[in-house]
Amino acid sequence: MIKRSVMGLVLGGLCVAGCAKTESADLLTSGIYAAITARASGDGNTTVSATLYVDDPNQLNFVELTGDDSLIATSGAVHQEMRQSELGNIVSHTAQFTGDAEGTAFTVDLIRSVDHGAPATTMTLPAGFTIAPPPAAASRNADLQLTYAPAGTGDDMVWTIAGGCITTYEAHLTNDSGVVSIPAKLLAPIAGSEAATCSVAVTLSRQRAGQLDPGYGKGGTALAEQVRQVSWSSTP
Repeated sequence: MIKRSVMGLVLGGLCVAGCAKTESADLLTSGIYAAITARASGDGNTTVSATLYVDDPNQLNFVELTGDDSLIATSGAVHQEMRQSELGNIVSHTAQFTGDAEGTAFTVDLIRSVDHGAPATTMTLPAGFTIAPPPAAASRNADLQLTYAPAGTGDDMVWTIAGGCITTYEAHLTNDSGVVSIPAKLLAPIAGSEAATCSVAVTLSRQRAGQLDPGYGKGGTALAEQVRQVSWSSTP
């Protein structure tokens, strides 16, 4: 699974080489792939996002909602039309809700008149957590251990490390243990940065799979996640 932060970098780089955009008026829902996420970052809010693609998402052909097509995100009694944003041919849809408690449920409804749309993609937030602060600075020559709590939920845990002088790396924890162990070999500097000091960040995501509406004929993903990040200065 590719974390959203990494996916954004990859997507931006690929779209420099070329991506496409198709109006939804030219498509049935059976020809759409959907990537839908509810993401809480610990600030008391949750952002629901959706990216729609024509057929295979690897083709980077984005769906632009036109006419009376819309995406409605719902949590409890709150309903919001998701805002469509476009950057060149990259099209995304977002809505922000107050609240990020474990068990908070979200539904995303693709409303269309051309067919039945996809009314019932659902996601439920897992438990939030806190990462203990790392040291302000740490040598790349030594292993590093981060701890977080609470642990032991049974949800999937994914962590990504990135920085200006190291190679980006992503991994799944084998269990929700409360510990992220980072071996020194993952902190090895990229060529030319051996003597550099740079900021390094670890992003940790607790993820729970949602239920994608079967109306999306090309499939997709539905995911709810709690995301936290810490950083430090990486020294030789």
